[in-house]
Amino acid sequence: MKTAIYKYQRNQISENDESIVEANMLAAMEEVRSYLAGRYDVDTIFAAIGTARNQLLVEYTKSIAVWYFLRLSNPDVIFEKAKAYYEYAVTWLSDVADGKLNPALPPKPDRGGIPDGSSVSWGSSEQRYDNSY
Repeated sequence: MKTAIYKYQRNQISENDESIVEANMLAAMEEVRSYLAGRYDVDTIFAAIGTARNQLLVEYTKSIAVWYFLRLSNPDVIFEKAKAYYEYAVTWLSDVADGKLNPALPPKPDRGGIPDGSSVSWGSSEQRYDNSY
């Protein structure tokens, strides 16, 4: 979270307890998973490391984590800025989940030729007339 919150702020809020930082990061990752799991292979997404990660998704995940983290902070921290970043991240994730945006993320694997998350219906209308002679 080095690029999302200053180290002195992180240390002051968490009282140098990195488990608090980690817990908020894990919660943020779970929220992101919940938005993307319908269309994307979230296990592959979160297993990626370094430059193989989608950097925009990393930034949005950090914005959500900072929002969770700031609940512990002193009143001198700027909540409005963190709230705006959180809301923007959630809006972006919602648009991705709805298919309005298509980031470079791996799709869910196919199941029997049908991409996971899509649906195909089979059937016919109910027969209303007897046409036999």
